[in-house]
Amino acid sequence: MIKKLLHIFLPTLLLANPFETTLQDEIQWLDEETFVVSASRVKENIKKTSASVNVIDEEMIAVSSAKNISELLNTVPGISVTQGNLFFNEIEVRGIKEFTSKQVLFMIDGHSIDALLLNGGATAILDKISLDNIKRIEIVKGPASALYGANAFTALINIITKEALDINGVVVNGKIGSNNTNEVNLLYGKKYDELSFVANINVKDTDGNKVYIKQDRANKSAINNPYLKQLTANVKIDYKDFYLKSMYLNRDDGEHFGPLGEISTDNDPKSDYFFIETGYKNQIMERLNLSTRVYFDKYTMDNYWHLLTIPADLKMTNALVNEKKGIESLLTYKVNTNFTSVFGLTYENHKQYDVETIINSIDFSNTSNTFAPNVDRSMWALYTNNIYDLSDNLRLTLGIRHDDYSDFGSNTAPRGGFTWQINNNNIVKAMYGEGFRTPTFAESYNVSAVIQGNTNLKPEKVKTYEVSYENSSVDNLYSKLTYFNNDFNNLIVQSGNIYINQGKTSSEGIEVETKYDLVRGSYLMANYTYQKAKDKINNTDLADIAKHKGNIFLNYKVNKYLNINNHIELRGKMKRVSADNRAEVAGYALVNISMQLKNLYKDVELKATINNLFDKQAYDPSRYGLTVDDYEKEGRNFMFELKYTF
Repeated sequence: MIKKLLHIFLPTLLLANPFETTLQDEIQWLDEETFVVSASRVKENIKKTSASVNVIDEEMIAVSSAKNISELLNTVPGISVTQGNLFFNEIEVRGIKEFTSKQVLFMIDGHSIDALLLNGGATAILDKISLDNIKRIEIVKGPASALYGANAFTALINIITKEALDINGVVVNGKIGSNNTNEVNLLYGKKYDELSFVANINVKDTDGNKVYIKQDRANKSAINNPYLKQLTANVKIDYKDFYLKSMYLNRDDGEHFGPLGEISTDNDPKSDYFFIETGYKNQIMERLNLSTRVYFDKYTMDNYWHLLTIPADLKMTNALVNEKKGIESLLTYKVNTNFTSVFGLTYENHKQYDVETIINSIDFSNTSNTFAPNVDRSMWALYTNNIYDLSDNLRLTLGIRHDDYSDFGSNTAPRGGFTWQINNNNIVKAMYGEGFRTPTFAESYNVSAVIQGNTNLKPEKVKTYEVSYENSSVDNLYSKLTYFNNDFNNLIVQSGNIYINQGKTSSEGIEVETKYDLVRGSYLMANYTYQKAKDKINNTDLADIAKHKGNIFLNYKVNKYLNINNHIELRGKMKRVSADNRAEVAGYALVNISMQLKNLYKDVELKATINNLFDKQAYDPSRYGLTVDDYEKEGRNFMFELKYTF
């Protein structure tokens, strides 16, 4: 028993069956194995891919205590999600984060959710999206720009939703929880001969995590008002070689901690997001496949802010529309059983219009005092990714992408990696990749007197080196240890009232993952991340970053009726910037439990979740110069769910 417990803390990751020898062999059993599609744009055994990938599957989602995407991502090694002062969360990847998480590319079923062109990032759109229609999530850490372009800078997160056969009927979920939280999810999926159809509607209403702020930037005390009213709808239709998919999301968010760290309970940010994509996939020849898609995204923002100090008692409405239109063709050529090549061509047009700025009832929309201009840009990209099985136990992956933008020029991003199976129980992987992030419309074109855009900005750049070792020598135990090193240059920072390319940072560290299978679906799992992120200009550690982070899981399947999942979330202390005299943000250990009951009566399932079981006080760091208080995390909270399938 002691030996088994020691194995829990060895570097591990659960993967599947023995390493196969050729790409052709993989196809025969991939449906029964752990696979990924995001790392190389082809379906690939996770053991063979050279990218750093974590997969959260449907079963892991079902037993988890997480209530939304942000909470689920917090369980992944190398990733942390913290509260921001506005209505969305911030995603940190391997010690690097920024305000709107625009360095992380989110996708839904391969469709990029980066339609917020003003500030970039997708957390303002989907950080609180429901988990009920998600089949799996693929997280590719490190730059993926060689395949996906601009915003796949520090990570790519691809949310893959359920297919018709995964549902095969109607599933109704009802949830109630703490903070007057109510959620209803309706999911329908059916396959009719060559036609398959999936539809999902989710409605969420919550008062949110209300906390008392002793002193904000306006030197006053207040209780914030972080309510959320959210409607999400998804549709997927497949007929023969054609498909159509679409998503609509409407959010009405309440006050969190204020745009400038001022608590004002009448702040009211609202947004609408919509995308539609249609495409065609066909096997042209025995070894040749072609897929083509066209897509349209529209993001509408309508925010009301009440600012108390800068200047005094300013009431501002800002609104705009962002649109993205594009077309992409992807050609996959299987040269032989050991060599597959992918070629892609993309064109997009980005547009910002209907910008509105109203300050204290005065319309500044078409003046120099507006917050943003009407603007557009276009881009095209050409890329290739090549997978070679050089021998039975050695795979080489090489890729490169060239992007050309109408407003700031071009960028080329390469990637390369290999996977070497030393024997059946030991695998070594190495990867090198480069990534870039384009300036947002705000960074390039803002015309506000408070902060000016800079049309001379260049893309941010990153170079990443990574090595991992996987071991499965012990029965039921799989181990993984990863070393990463990131070097960031040309980072866009604010200097005075203008954006410039000046930031230089680096991060390096290790990720340790372990999973030990017990019996009947029970398991012990843990991960640990050590990361050291530095400002290379000042030679100082980056602030608000925990060097140590981890998770421990015990999933106990009592019998066919009851499953209990225990999760301990661990976070180390976080230092401040040198000018901030506040004490370091304390670390914490939070305990979360979920209990799942099924097979009791027909197709009824019950689930109860208790997060922060011991009601521990824990905080996410507030930025220097905003609130004096840090952002308190939610105390003990409950969620009860009833699911019925018919």
